[in-house]
Amino acid sequence: MTSFEILTLLVACLAIVMSLAAWIGQRRLQRESNDLQRATAELARKQLEILLREDIGKSNARLLLEIIKENKSFYFILKNISDVEATDIELKPILQRPEDNPFIASEYQEKFPLKKLQPSGSIRLHAAIYLSSPSSFNISISWKNPDGRQIQEESFVSL
Repeated sequence: MTSFEILTLLVACLAIVMSLAAWIGQRRLQRESNDLQRATAELARKQLEILLREDIGKSNARLLLEIIKENKSFYFILKNISDVEATDIELKPILQRPEDNPFIASEYQEKFPLKKLQPSGSIRLHAAIYLSSPSSFNISISWKNPDGRQIQEESFVSL
């Protein structure tokens, strides 16, 4: 072999080594790029789920029931804490003894079922609390969302 052939062979071997090094580096970069794309796709999927949940949350009414003491009287305050109105609202105490009913029957029948409660709206109801009354109540709240779905939740209120 002549010196030119040896030199050509060495240059060719050097080119092969450099090509392999570049190829290995490119594979590593491609693998990292694929991992980042998977992570980005997963993040986008989770963001979409969050947005869908928020949209559903915005189309659902949320009601909050509290009991407060004002002067010497107790009141139930039912608030709409959502951005949409709730309709056909009813409250039903879950009682072990019927005589522990905290609602004044005449006032309850006058106000409920409540036809509509606007966003940020509230309604006040006297609470019939006596010395022998329990200090906390489980009350079932039911209403309709604007999409027509009937919702029922149980609320725990305490003095």
